Amino acid sequence: MPALSQPTMAVFKALPIGVLIVMVLKARNQIQNRILITLLVALSFSALGDVLLALDTGQLFISGLAAFFVSHAFYIITILPIKHWRIEVVLLYLFFAIIVFCLFYPNLNDILIPVLFYMLVLTIMASLTWMTDKSNGFLVLGGAVFVVSDSILGLNRFYFEIVHADIAIMCSYYLAQFCLIKGFLPAISKQK
Repeated sequence: MPALSQPTMAVFKALPIGVLIVMVLKARNQIQNRILITLLVALSFSALGDVLLALDTGQLFISGLAAFFVSHAFYIITILPIKHWRIEVVLLYLFFAIIVFCLFYPNLNDILIPVLFYMLVLTIMASLTWMTDKSNGFLVLGGAVFVVSDSILGLNRFYFEIVHADIAIMCSYYLAQFCLIKGFLPAISKQK
C-alpha cells in the first residue's frame, strides 16, 4: 500500500477537528454568539496547526506553533471569566511545565522564545479549566490531556525519541480537543 502524500495526510489529520466544528455548529442555537465564535476560531486554528505540522519540512513548525497559540488563546477567552482562583492548580501545572521545558531547553536554539510563549499559554489554558464557572470533568480532562500530548510532542522532538510517539501524540491530542468541546458545550448552553 503506497504512503499517503503530505497534503493528503494534512487533510486526514485535520478531519477530526472538522467533526468537532460540526458538533459546535449543531449546538449553535443553545450557545451565545460570542462563545460560538471563540470556539469556532479555536478549532479552526487547531485545524490550521494540524495542517502546518503535517506539511512541516522543518520550516513550518513555528507557524504551526503560532496557530496552536492562537487556538489556546481563544479557548482561554471562552473559559473566562474566572470564578475562583486555584493557586495549587497553577503551581502544579507550572511545576510540570518547568520540568518539561528544562529537559528540552538545550535543543531549542532559535525557537526558544516561541516555545516558551506557547508553553505559557498552554499552561494558562489548562489551569483555567479548573477555575471557571464552566468547569466540569470533561473540561479539566481536556486541559490536562492537552498538556500531556504537547509534552510528548516536545520531548520527542527536542529531548529523545519516544517509541510510537506519533500515535500517542495524536490520540491524546484528539482526546484533549474532544474533551474540551464536550466540556464547553453543556456548560455554555446552561449559561445562555
